[in-house]
Amino acid sequence: MRVSEAVLTAVLSAVCIHSASAFAPTPAAGIITSSSPRHRQTDNNIYCPPLQAGPPIISSWRYESSKGVISGVVSNHPTISDGERITTSPIKSDPSNINENLVVQTKSGSKYKLSNAAWGAPIPAVAEAKKKEMEAAVAAKKKAQKQPVSKAPSRQIQPAAAAAAVKPKPAAAKPSDQKIAPAQLLKLAKSTFSLTGATVGKNGKYLLAGKPQQSSGRQAKIWEAYESDPNQPGIPSGYDGTNASISKVKRVTIKLSPDVDRMRLEEANYNKVQSGLFSGRFVSKIEYTPGVPSSDRNVDGKCTALVIEAGEYDLKALLSARKGMPLRERALRDAAASAGQCIQAVHSSNLVWTDLKTENFIVIGNNNLNEEVNDVNGKMGLPGVKGIDLESVIPVRNNPIDYTPEAAPPEFARALLAGEAREFVLDYSYDMWSLGMMLFELSTGSPYFKKGSNVAKTVCADEFTVDVSSVPDAKLRDLIENCLSMDPRKRPDITGFLLHPYFITTGIGPWTF
Repeated sequence: MRVSEAVLTAVLSAVCIHSASAFAPTPAAGIITSSSPRHRQTDNNIYCPPLQAGPPIISSWRYESSKGVISGVVSNHPTISDGERITTSPIKSDPSNINENLVVQTKSGSKYKLSNAAWGAPIPAVAEAKKKEMEAAVAAKKKAQKQPVSKAPSRQIQPAAAAAAVKPKPAAAKPSDQKIAPAQLLKLAKSTFSLTGATVGKNGKYLLAGKPQQSSGRQAKIWEAYESDPNQPGIPSGYDGTNASISKVKRVTIKLSPDVDRMRLEEANYNKVQSGLFSGRFVSKIEYTPGVPSSDRNVDGKCTALVIEAGEYDLKALLSARKGMPLRERALRDAAASAGQCIQAVHSSNLVWTDLKTENFIVIGNNNLNEEVNDVNGKMGLPGVKGIDLESVIPVRNNPIDYTPEAAPPEFARALLAGEAREFVLDYSYDMWSLGMMLFELSTGSPYFKKGSNVAKTVCADEFTVDVSSVPDAKLRDLIENCLSMDPRKRPDITGFLLHPYFITTGIGPWTF
């Protein structure tokens, strides 16, 4: 969970700290504070609206066809806290009809409304629709390829005139030369790539697809998109209607936001970390366009677009799909090395990330989620792990603009509870704590702090000590313990991290001997 300045004000109000000394001076419109008596209070002292009418809502869901169940994050449930993960009993509804924004019923009689599907999770209804569209397109293509056979005239031709009457027939077009009609190709492209019909960029350069993801705690929306064919508007470049051409289509990720200042900051951060002595392993920045043109009137000229390299899924989604089974061996070491190299790029540019977590590392060029889920021993590795989201990166010895509770170190938590978060001075050790927390989650399969816990109060308690005994690998356990030192001066810098025996004695991590 990412907490912005406005929401941080509500947090400080909930722990009885005067708002004048809060992280943000006044709460933004719509933010719930302790002065709102009609709202309930969660375990971590953040006030939330009461339950809405209707069935419980499951977000970030996945349908498991082998068991016929749906798992995801629940809210609006009468007995289960918001944010808890649940798995339903087998679904009574036709699996091919399961879709987002749909109410489903289980065989036990319970009803749930499905919100957004998990990142990269297949949606049965969409898959079924694509299948039918593909079958219809194939049938239409076969029909178009069949040439009509003309019957000979009923009258007889005199032998003397036969030679003159016979005309050479044009050569029949080969099946491979047959092209799908533009209207049919457009319809097929829309169903194959889930195109919305909206475009962004000059001359409709990018085609938006699917549904956007809301950037946690911010105004930005994250879209999947495809480069458009300049000669065929509305068609992804490289797509000709065949299955073989799908792999030729270039997919990108587009971040759209009306917050010009934050987008400008993120673009500058990408430029700085990728042009320094160490470029790290961040996604490539493709394009940055303030006031981007769009066919959507709500976006046209009102948002800034940041176009970056697209990934298949993030590490948080991978752990969720593995149902608590941690990463192991090569896969874990690949992820740890990528995270370390990203921090090396940030710190060598005199910056502090402040937002290092599993959600901000995605896997590039690997469409093997099912194989990765079942890779118990990590033998396949994760060579395509790259970092994303640099809008919260701040120069060292400056003050943070927002924070993630689960990744924030104890020294920041103390400043937060004292009402001095806005004046907290950032140091590289902040990121080293976050790195330790991320590696703990990857190596154990679950985050250090339970969902809904008040992390700031927990780490500031006198009796709190870090326990990493559940990390199975001895060398990695030592590395994580060093990163999670309560004394920031005792945490390793990024060079010490990358030179730890966990990496250099294996020949698999960032250094090979």
